[in-house]
Amino acid sequence: MEQLTDVMGFRVIVNDVKNCYSVLGIFHTKWSMIPGKFKDYISSPKLNNYKSLHTAVIGPQKEKVEIQIRTQKMHDFAERGIASHWLYKSSEKLSRTTLKEYDWLRDLVDIIDTGSTPEDFFEYTKLQMFQDNVFCFTPYGEVIKLPKEATPIDFAYAVHTKVGDTAIGCEINGKTSPLQSKLQNGDMVKIQVSKKASPSLYWLSLTKTGKARASIRKYWQNKENPNEKKTKKYITGLCIQIPNEPGRLGEVSSLIGIYNCNIMNMELLQKKNEYLEFIFDIQVKDLKKYTNLISDLKLKEYKFKLIRHRKKDALLRRIFKNFKRN
Repeated sequence: MEQLTDVMGFRVIVNDVKNCYSVLGIFHTKWSMIPGKFKDYISSPKLNNYKSLHTAVIGPQKEKVEIQIRTQKMHDFAERGIASHWLYKSSEKLSRTTLKEYDWLRDLVDIIDTGSTPEDFFEYTKLQMFQDNVFCFTPYGEVIKLPKEATPIDFAYAVHTKVGDTAIGCEINGKTSPLQSKLQNGDMVKIQVSKKASPSLYWLSLTKTGKARASIRKYWQNKENPNEKKTKKYITGLCIQIPNEPGRLGEVSSLIGIYNCNIMNMELLQKKNEYLEFIFDIQVKDLKKYTNLISDLKLKEYKFKLIRHRKKDALLRRIFKNFKRN
């Protein structure tokens, strides 16, 4: 509940724009402002032309209070449903038909302004106002629109795919609940996650949204098959003399990448006027392509030699180097 800064809020209607900023100064002088909560939509209106000053302060009894300051003209514009309580916070583009569906949120604004406790707010939103949709809240006060009989699994994927993929449980209105529970209007849902978790294929029979089902299928399609034989990788060393000319080192590096080999490490062994001698630690995935790389280097007349057990040699060199230094 403490995350819902707009559960307790005030809207101040003034005569003109000048008074908007005067009232803002009074609030910020009397109470401490919450950093990051001030928004000036008068000087920089939203795309739908919504205008207002928004701020949040630490009010009496150290409670978070959200304040909106606007003129009567700005207020009338917002109250017509174009930018109602949460619609102007959303980036979703809505049609006129869809906007009518959210008219009930205007009543919620009145309850927030006049109600003495947050319980009044939740009591109202729990009413079954629509047959096809339910509107639930995140712990941060964001509204999530879901189809009727949606579950916390649908809710999790609506928040973010990663949240859905790692969901292990949930709390509905502060009470621990199973993920297959059916959500109701006004439910505040908190999803519990674990990095080691993965979505269950059983969820496909429980979810109602296309996003949730598609995300679950995609997760398992991308999951590596443990029975599938893994491609063997080889590590080798390539010592090569590269002409001391602009672009030649890039040419060699590109050739290695073209033949599906990864450069894991590169060291400059010696520098001469005519050439630079480098040693590359290369990870080889395809021996045939690696053979083609060697052939291509020969065609381009590079001087090189192959080094086996490069890792052991490199380790010994580092040990002796540190020994000499000490």
